[in-house]
Amino acid sequence: MRRLVYALLLALVGAQNSEIFRQPHIADPNRCEAITVSTCSELPYNTTHYPNLLNHQNQKDAEAAIGQFQPLIKIKCSEDIKMFLCTVYVPVCTVLETPLPPCRHLCLSAKNGCESLMNKFGFRWPEQLECDRFPIDGICVGENKTSGEPPAPEPQPGPGLTTLECPARMKSHSNGAFLQLVSGKIPECSIQCEADKKVPVLFDARTRRWLRLWTGLCAVACFFCSLFTICTFLVDLKRFTYPVRPILYMALCYFGLSIVYMIGVVGDDRFSCVESSPGGASLVAQGVELLPCSALAVAHYFFNIASSVWWVVLCLAWFLTATRHWGFEFIESLWLYFHAFAWGLPAVLAVIVLITNSFDGDVFTGICSVGNLQGEALMMYLVIPIASALGIGFFLLIMGIFSMVRIRKYIKLQHNDVDKLINKIEKLMLRITGFSSIYILATAAFTGILFYQSRKMPLWIESWYGQRCERTDRTNLGFQTSPTLCPKMKSNETVAQPEIMLFVVKYLLQLVVGVTCAIWIMSAKTAASYRKCWNRVVRGRTVVATADDELLPIGARREVLVHR
Repeated sequence: MRRLVYALLLALVGAQNSEIFRQPHIADPNRCEAITVSTCSELPYNTTHYPNLLNHQNQKDAEAAIGQFQPLIKIKCSEDIKMFLCTVYVPVCTVLETPLPPCRHLCLSAKNGCESLMNKFGFRWPEQLECDRFPIDGICVGENKTSGEPPAPEPQPGPGLTTLECPARMKSHSNGAFLQLVSGKIPECSIQCEADKKVPVLFDARTRRWLRLWTGLCAVACFFCSLFTICTFLVDLKRFTYPVRPILYMALCYFGLSIVYMIGVVGDDRFSCVESSPGGASLVAQGVELLPCSALAVAHYFFNIASSVWWVVLCLAWFLTATRHWGFEFIESLWLYFHAFAWGLPAVLAVIVLITNSFDGDVFTGICSVGNLQGEALMMYLVIPIASALGIGFFLLIMGIFSMVRIRKYIKLQHNDVDKLINKIEKLMLRITGFSSIYILATAAFTGILFYQSRKMPLWIESWYGQRCERTDRTNLGFQTSPTLCPKMKSNETVAQPEIMLFVVKYLLQLVVGVTCAIWIMSAKTAASYRKCWNRVVRGRTVVATADDELLPIGARREVLVHR
């Protein structure tokens, strides 16, 4: 096992570049004094001299200053916190005139272990102890690399071996937060919301802004089309009986989805990001860390799943009408069961998602939703339920269409002068097939993109992580382990990341069904319904159909305006 001891590194390479280190001069060795500070009594050295790095003039002043860190030393939030503080406040006495500073890696080890705890109690890491003030190498106090005991070989990354480090600026305070890589999970870690300028993760800042604008435009279009559909149904609800009534509730789901996306676009990153890392860096929120994030995630997931369940109800009602020849009155009598199933199942799944912390922030849209960084959650809670609902609905739809084709052939063979009835059947089949085709194609493609994202997201993150870990400026992000432990990719020339069109199409397909719902109600009857509503509400008149209207083609019925 590798033994860490603290000693003096007397190499002079690069020491002149340190902010603390100055050209050494030989000092009087008689100025050394025995250490009387109780906190630093058990160190590899037992003498000190003053003034120290913080310009304390004696041990009494230094002991009063180091006392504020006593709780951190007692709970041992870092293995190196005591040694680091003592080398700053009670420096080792050497023949050099200036006190020896701690090495930067010693500072980073102490800071990474204790800063998050300080932040929880409202304290920040002191500015005078910032690690960039201390030298990376040269004359400093740090790890002894010349010990007579041969060091154990460094572990090499491999399957099942935990060697992945969460950089200091990516550490999350969220309970249960983690970063999923191909090599494994990094606990208490999350990506930064701000695009990394050195090695962009999931696109640069400009591309993210463009993608957010695109999502906002799609959401606005979905909002107005869904609202138009809902209003049309409510204006003449008796006209839309089962089996087409579920389209109203599908429109209501996409209306809710569009509102969630618009809130995310307007809110920028206030809902999907949280300042939880050292240094105040914004990280992608995970789990119930942020209440607005949780609310948006639950709403997004609930409406997403509910729309799929109402699709199944739509196809089931169509199947019962076309195949089992159930009347719309009997089907409508089952409305309570339909609603309990279509709203209850998504609610139960949403609670499970909330309990398991399976949602996180979306850096593209500004909302929180399921599985943006967690591929397993995306597969389990979105891909599988949506694909299952799509498959069940498709089966019921095909069975209903085949039944309607048989009915059409039967009517043609057994009855004469039934052109009007056949035209109605053909028109209904055409509208059902058109709406269903758009829904099936859009939802199938959307589910395919989610499946692809769930499999590739760990690779995209690990590719970025590996390159960022191996850069020379890796300490700016808070890496402190050896670069040899960074994950090695098959190709390290460029960072593997998705194509922008993948997410452009993803958000378009999710919201396009809300636009499709408006296509269903586009007819002459819709115009007539709004005209009747206008006459009834504004002019105080009621539209009554004459007995002869049933014999006229659709859209050509006469209206009798009767004053109230």
